Amino acid sequence: MHKGIPVTGYSETFRGDVSTWEVDATEHFTVAYYYEKFEAATWRFLYDAGVDPAAARTTEALTHYKAELRNRDIYRIETALISAGGRPTIAHKLFNAETAELCTAMQQTLTGVSLTGSTVDWDGDAREERSIPGDEAGWVPGLRNMVRPSEVDWAGNLSLAGYIHRFSTANSFIMSAFGMTPEYMTESRLGLSTFEFQLAFQGQVGSGDMIDIESTIAQLGGSSLRLCHRMRNARTGADIASLSQFGVQLDLDARRPSRIADDIRARAQIILAAS
Repeated sequence: MHKGIPVTGYSETFRGDVSTWEVDATEHFTVAYYYEKFEAATWRFLYDAGVDPAAARTTEALTHYKAELRNRDIYRIETALISAGGRPTIAHKLFNAETAELCTAMQQTLTGVSLTGSTVDWDGDAREERSIPGDEAGWVPGLRNMVRPSEVDWAGNLSLAGYIHRFSTANSFIMSAFGMTPEYMTESRLGLSTFEFQLAFQGQVGSGDMIDIESTIAQLGGSSLRLCHRMRNARTGADIASLSQFGVQLDLDARRPSRIADDIRARAQIILAAS
């Protein structure tokens, strides 16, 4: 590996734009593609630091979505070290390159690599404890899937974007279970806009591995809800990853939170009560 340069402060690690095919039903940049870009930013940051990026594994990622990116928006990512050592944490900040507005911030904890150098103080949102319900919860079967060869990263593991794409699919199933069906959301001009992801890994999967995801509701507000997902290896039953997703029902025309309808709330309460 090349020698690298000292890690000091934030450095630019990625630039891109939002393509039409990267926009979801909520009419903004799909959450999975943020992770794809952050993964690329991590690769450059580690390479520039003289560390082999292929050796790194993500163990946790805390992401806060601050402002929307929409079709054709341009953006840039800056990355810095916020905790050094054998289990380092790096920070990513994604800005709208036209307006300089901070759109998304991520704290990413790694294993398999060691980083030294100057750290920066994290000035973003602090982590709030959001537990994943246990086996007694009202878990709804979601995704049944397998990993394709094209989805693995340079180390042979499912990419970060691959995980988030699958959790997003599971989202559709849990939402449909309490009435937020694709048809209802489309006809009502509604979407689910995420403002926080807490992602944790307990294992890894690679090409050919089969995956099951179950989902439940952990919190329910006026327009907000927190959904939890757990991913398991379908063959062994081993835990792979878990995701706590906090979001709001969004009016797609006003681009503002919209109160959840009473009949849907009543159905969601049944699942929540079981949790």
